[in-house]
Amino acid sequence: YSPGIFKSSLTLASVNKAIIISPPSIIIQPAKKHNIQQIRSFRTVGDYHDVADDTLNDIQDSVEDFLEDHYDTENAENEEDMPEVNYASGVLTLYLPPHGTWIINKQTPNQQLWWSSPISGPRRYEYEEESERWVYSRIVDEKEGDNGEVNYDEEDTLEGILNKELEELFPES
Repeated sequence: YSPGIFKSSLTLASVNKAIIISPPSIIIQPAKKHNIQQIRSFRTVGDYHDVADDTLNDIQDSVEDFLEDHYDTENAENEEDMPEVNYASGVLTLYLPPHGTWIINKQTPNQQLWWSSPISGPRRYEYEEESERWVYSRIVDEKEGDNGEVNYDEEDTLEGILNKELEELFPES
């Protein structure tokens, strides 16, 4: 087990508890299997926007803090070599040269967050209300059992895949 970038420490029920920024020690629990009874839609579009915006803002703040601690700006020869994190109009962009650009955006009609990564490709995430986590929708579709439960691993969550990919790019020294 290697420590992750994010750990949930927020107590608001509408916030994704898996993503918490507590610099300087940012950790995630070891991978566990989780059971989902069902993926539920939000009661209102406003609820979706609240949770999605809180999640994307938390990710932005966390990645910015992480990059400040782990990226050597003195080695950047020009501005294009500098990482950039930006959240606007429901789209979070993580530009991490020379590795590429990650995009996480709100998909309001489906009440999902969509992920695009140069490492793992595109994914869609649905909010699992009981655990307050965004879970890869393909896992929900493929692993649903007779009793309606879905088992998923840490890497099947939005924060899990983000932790994994950032740890690959910026290993602990």
